[in-house]
Amino acid sequence: MRQKLLWSLLLLPFCLQAQLTEYNRKGDEAMKRKDYQDAKMWYEEGISYCDTYSINRLTVIWTENENMRSSMGPAMSKSLDCLNSMAISKKDTLAMKKLILFHSEGIGTPPDESAAASWQEMLTQIRNPYVSEQSRPGKPREKMRFFVGLSSSPAIAPYGIQIGGMAAIGWYVRVRTNFVLPRKANETCINGEKTGDNRFQGKIPAFDPNQMYRFKSSDGEKSMWTGTAGLMFRIAPTVYLSAGGGYAQYDVLYAYEKIDNDGNPKPGEDGWARNRDTSYKGVAVDADATVVFGKRFYGTVGCSMLNMKHFYPTAGIGVFFNIK
Repeated sequence: MRQKLLWSLLLLPFCLQAQLTEYNRKGDEAMKRKDYQDAKMWYEEGISYCDTYSINRLTVIWTENENMRSSMGPAMSKSLDCLNSMAISKKDTLAMKKLILFHSEGIGTPPDESAAASWQEMLTQIRNPYVSEQSRPGKPREKMRFFVGLSSSPAIAPYGIQIGGMAAIGWYVRVRTNFVLPRKANETCINGEKTGDNRFQGKIPAFDPNQMYRFKSSDGEKSMWTGTAGLMFRIAPTVYLSAGGGYAQYDVLYAYEKIDNDGNPKPGEDGWARNRDTSYKGVAVDADATVVFGKRFYGTVGCSMLNMKHFYPTAGIGVFFNIK
């Protein structure tokens, strides 16, 4: 008698387990028959024990049978309570994954993306306990706004384009020109080296002192282009200051011809002379202030310093666009 009692006590947990899982077996049989109402009834019995298998199967029924959701509210709400208990007390990662689904899809509770994100963060921390405080989700990083626009230095380079991005710290790239292509200069000249009749006086080493030269026009041809890039810094919600540098080339050229002692041009002996006083190539520096108007437009004013001694005003306008 005593031996039978001992065996009964030893086998009691297994008997209870068999009794508890009977509802899942009957629920699975009903699922095979596609009798979802009967399956729901059996799986609901498992909710009393927070049976994870029952919760999973009820979730399948909820997902695949929208017409049954109105009758499954109480069962799914109890399932949510079970999942919360398992996730909090046991740190059950499977329960956390199911909670993310429940809150995202609104199963047993109204949809709540913030709650889903909170459980996702906790799941990530449990899976990787070495995640640092700095790498955990915090304040969303500001998204950079990209722009394109026109940029002009009216005096010497009226046509230009600029692109870039604005955030707390932004960037820009800018190109300006006057669309006059530079010519090859055969000679050089300086200011004041031509007489009233546009003749060179022959004092420039590059010119033959025994040869007379004459400008074809008193107006020089000007060719200008500059390319710069730099950083932008926000100093107010809609105001930015920017600074950058690059390269510039500015050529002032005069067409000339060789003449004889009688002032007649010599055929085929002409060319271009570069004015070395007013032409230059070298460093270009930008400084600008940018103001944003609304959500789509901006305006820029500033100046460019070329070759560290020539200053020119600049201005620009443009629009923002999104890159997906």
